[in-house]
Amino acid sequence: MNIRKLKQEEIDLSISMSEFAFQLELTEEQRKSRRKMMNPEDTFVVIDHEKIVSKLTVLPFKTFIQGKEFAMGGVSGVVTWPEYRRNGLVKQLLRKGLEEMKEKGQTISFLFPFSIPFYRKYGWELFADKKLVTVKKAQLPRFQANIGCIRRVDKNYKLLDDMYQRFALKFNGMLVRDKSWWEERLFPNMKGQLAVYYDEQGIAQGYLVYDVKNQTMKIQELIFLTTEAWRSLWTFISNHDSMVETVQYTTFGNDPALFFFQEPLVEQKVEPYFMARIVDVRQFLSMYPFLLAEGETLVFHVEDPFCEWNTGTYFVNNNEVKQFQQTKEGSSCTHPPKRGITCTIQDLSTMLLNYQKPSTLYMFEQISGNHEEVVLLEKAIPAKETAFFDFF
Repeated sequence: MNIRKLKQEEIDLSISMSEFAFQLELTEEQRKSRRKMMNPEDTFVVIDHEKIVSKLTVLPFKTFIQGKEFAMGGVSGVVTWPEYRRNGLVKQLLRKGLEEMKEKGQTISFLFPFSIPFYRKYGWELFADKKLVTVKKAQLPRFQANIGCIRRVDKNYKLLDDMYQRFALKFNGMLVRDKSWWEERLFPNMKGQLAVYYDEQGIAQGYLVYDVKNQTMKIQELIFLTTEAWRSLWTFISNHDSMVETVQYTTFGNDPALFFFQEPLVEQKVEPYFMARIVDVRQFLSMYPFLLAEGETLVFHVEDPFCEWNTGTYFVNNNEVKQFQQTKEGSSCTHPPKRGITCTIQDLSTMLLNYQKPSTLYMFEQISGNHEEVVLLEKAIPAKETAFFDFF
């Protein structure tokens, strides 16, 4: 068996493999759309006797982390024919994908897991939850009349993207959506109506993507830049009470908005969503905006057996990142280090995205080190919440 890139003439076969694995039945129009979006150079395949038996795609994305754009490799379309499963093929493909991500400067990788324990073995860790909310008609919020206006509009990339990007910058992990992602991926899957809130000055400050069917309103996306926009969009939703019995929507795990309903006791279900993995620790740490005072230094002892280039000790201050790697196998000291935080690549990824606090991991003995250094690390990580609204 050998690994190579997908060829142009194999795109339809790749789509068929995904249909089988994910139990899809695409229309010809959907197939045409996928062909248009696919770049064969993004996909690694395993070949056995001139036949594709396994594949993995790494999509080139960017993500917002602590207000900065980071290049991100999105792992998707991981498929192996059943007769070839449990032979380590996906492990080989993941390794190839991570090596190429490092070469391309994609310092972090995201994926939607079919199995959380499986991807944890290779360094990914949870970073975002999603909350599924069902609001009954009697629970819909009632706010005072808004001072702006809401208009139903056609799909407009520039109008929506401006609001989305400003909203996304408030979080860690949100996708940087480009024009092709909007027009080729999002718009074709947006069902129903699109409503935009404009303030008194006529500036768009929020939008709502929704559909009404069988007395249920399903909200696909709710974005707001001001409190007034949030209230106005929910007033608009509530004004559908003659048509609907329930409102369903999906939001990020720590969304506090329901607290401000008159009746916050609504049905909620929070579940893990996406996973993240730092691909290149040194480069990631160099870009990360730690909140460190002059003279303060963070020390990390990172363990990453799957991507050995990350394993080592890192000294981080406001001016530079220094990496020291183990030079000989088995040459490291058997005693725990006197300084620094010892953690796995999974721990480091979830801490720096601010999904899990260092103090929490320390309490559960997931990381080790001096308590004072854990306190310093937690203080040095900017307090943005994680969120992820997309899927690939």
